[in-house]
Amino acid sequence: MKAELISVGTELLLGHTVNTDAAYTARALSAIGIDVLHVCTVGDNPGRLEEALRTALGRSGLVVLTGGLGPTNDDLTKETAARVCGKRLVPHEESRRRIAEYFKNRECSQNQWKQADLPEGCHVFPNNHGTAPGCVFQAEGGQYVALLPGPPSELEPMVRDSLIPWLAGLSQGVIVSRMVRTFGIGEGSAAQRLADLMESANPTAAPYAKDCEMFVRVTAKGETEEAAQA
Repeated sequence: MKAELISVGTELLLGHTVNTDAAYTARALSAIGIDVLHVCTVGDNPGRLEEALRTALGRSGLVVLTGGLGPTNDDLTKETAARVCGKRLVPHEESRRRIAEYFKNRECSQNQWKQADLPEGCHVFPNNHGTAPGCVFQAEGGQYVALLPGPPSELEPMVRDSLIPWLAGLSQGVIVSRMVRTFGIGEGSAAQRLADLMESANPTAAPYAKDCEMFVRVTAKGETEEAAQA
């Protein structure tokens, strides 16, 4: 399955927040054999988000959107995704109950309840570390669309405990990567010496340069982790 990640939040574009959600989610998807081919970041703008989502749906079987599910007026991910995918937003009673429980000893403003309005027919991911539930559903064209909260403390356990187990039944194979560290050679020289290996489709080899370090990432895909490791 080919996947695309869309991170939503103007704070990401301004550099005020580092986008760790995309890196974490991409690693988790790769571990169950889902190829992440595109990553996109858009601000809290429904028009630009709609454009990004329509593009993603046209080329990927799975689109994961992170962020923009909160109670404020600029949290428009769910509303935009539902409109693009032809879904109505309907109240989810269990999510309303969980929000009420979360605020039982505090004031709960009216806009908090919109977090419990979810696309009809979706599979709901409970949020055990916040108020905005996640979910996954199929668009009109059959693509899978997942909506996840943005704060890493909420996203990471939801990806690990809910999204990945749900997607595991849809994926085919496992992707494994191994980092081979080098010494005394630059990225260009390494690429020249590895040219024949870099033309391989499975496994793939690619050199990467970091501060004071150069390594080669070897990635393989197999039906099982043992096959990919081999």
